[in-house]
Amino acid sequence: MAPKLFLFISVLVLSLFPGALSAKDDYQRNLNIDVIHYCFRICLNDSTDRIEGVASITAKISARTNVLKLDLLRAKGAGTGMTVSRVESGLHPLSYQHRNDIIEIEIPDTVKIPGTFAVTVYYSGIPADGLIISKNKYGERTFFGDNWPDRARNWLPCVDHPSDKATVEFIVSAPEKYSVVGNGYLAGEYHDTLANHQPIRITHWKEDVPLPTKVMVIGVADFAWSTSGFSKGIPVQTWVYSQNRDAGFVDYKPAADILTFYQNLVGPYSFEKLANVQSKTKFGGMENSGCIFYYENSVTGKNQLSSLLAHEIAHQWFGDAVTEYDWHHIWLSEGFATYLEACYADSMISGRKLSASMSDMRKQVIRSFQRSPKPVIDTTITNKMDLLSTNSYQKGAWVLHMLRQELGDRIFWEGIRKFYATYRNKNALTSDFQAIMETVSGRRLGYFFKQWLEVPGQPVIEWSWKFDQKKNTVEIDLKQTQVQRTFDFTLPVEFLGDTTKTGGLTPGKSAYYKLSVKDQQSHYSMPVEFPVSDVHLDPRTQLLFQEKQVKN
Repeated sequence: MAPKLFLFISVLVLSLFPGALSAKDDYQRNLNIDVIHYCFRICLNDSTDRIEGVASITAKISARTNVLKLDLLRAKGAGTGMTVSRVESGLHPLSYQHRNDIIEIEIPDTVKIPGTFAVTVYYSGIPADGLIISKNKYGERTFFGDNWPDRARNWLPCVDHPSDKATVEFIVSAPEKYSVVGNGYLAGEYHDTLANHQPIRITHWKEDVPLPTKVMVIGVADFAWSTSGFSKGIPVQTWVYSQNRDAGFVDYKPAADILTFYQNLVGPYSFEKLANVQSKTKFGGMENSGCIFYYENSVTGKNQLSSLLAHEIAHQWFGDAVTEYDWHHIWLSEGFATYLEACYADSMISGRKLSASMSDMRKQVIRSFQRSPKPVIDTTITNKMDLLSTNSYQKGAWVLHMLRQELGDRIFWEGIRKFYATYRNKNALTSDFQAIMETVSGRRLGYFFKQWLEVPGQPVIEWSWKFDQKKNTVEIDLKQTQVQRTFDFTLPVEFLGDTTKTGGLTPGKSAYYKLSVKDQQSHYSMPVEFPVSDVHLDPRTQLLFQEKQVKN
């Protein structure tokens, strides 16, 4: 996901956050029930914002339990919200209550345990959110699902939490002038006529890969669409407003090459197609599985969307195929997408080097910490929109970048690929990612993950140096001055030769070292073979820290 601000800008101690790497949020799960499939039949019209819905839900039940609970915002008065008219299993009515925005459906004693339980919920109403019914920039009516983080419950009866992934079908009935795009593959489309002789189009999209509800969507508009390319057999499509056809086909065209880049880097793409869709999403981009929505003014015809496309497409691996088990681990989605986009840019976008991207992100992280000193995994956050922060995006990316420096390129990318392969189409926590990286590296990484993810901030290094001409050494004094705990890290340093004081040193002579920093105060005496005129900390942008140099 890309907040629109992200497009333009492309004290606490460890004991306060015990076990955050494997912590769970406060969503009330029933671990005996696992929804495995949804089929949503949605009827749309142009005379009202009211929708008519039929949701067929299949759940796997592993132990005896009395109630299936589904999230659905209840109608309040004559305004927005959903009203349930009946609930059935087969042709048999079921007892239910719809209260506190939850449908509680009684599970009959006759249901075999363990086994599956299928219910059908009939409902209707005006969505308060989630399904955005509005007009686009051309004044034409549109319908767009926009479910993140837990807004699906505004229009879909569901378990609205990322931990419960399921396959999904959308069967959409809409006036004939509209085209419909959704997750998965097009399973059918036909025309019909209502009783009032109004022509309608019925479109069936089906996704056979389990998804979290946050990325289950439909888009309904006067679209022009085309297949813009293929990536290892996966069709890559562009869906834009018909008035934006030519410009949109240009702007979204890089998607196929980006998809191939990530397939080569991380692993096979999980979904049946990739559609890039101009939409009314509230975000800059929303990574709906196989059906990414971009804000409508992203289409300009200037072919300047590669970074945004790369960020959202990266989410198809991390966020969609591998999904965070609970909200507080969103860095596994946003941090990964932010870092993978920077890696893509380093390889494929002229003038975008990874070191420059990380330097910019380091500045953002430091500024953000000064405003709000929070850790990356902050279990105190209750407003999920607050999770869309510099911590989740830029600092999450920095954690990956530092882990890469710690382990080396080969082991780091081997770990990323193994993490994806292990948890593909499943859920994961940070502790799962840590375990994978420990397995591939043969190292214990608990301290690394705790200090960078559970402790707010980063090292603030106050330092000085001098060249001792008699000893031919560089003397470096370092002090960590941050309020929070002392960090343990590797600090790269570079010594630059002073050609004015030698009899023939090659201009640009330099030496590169890595210092192990564990204490609040440290002194290093480094032998050198040439006079040194300058010392630089972290010359290749490999460490997240704030520098305060004291003059000699």
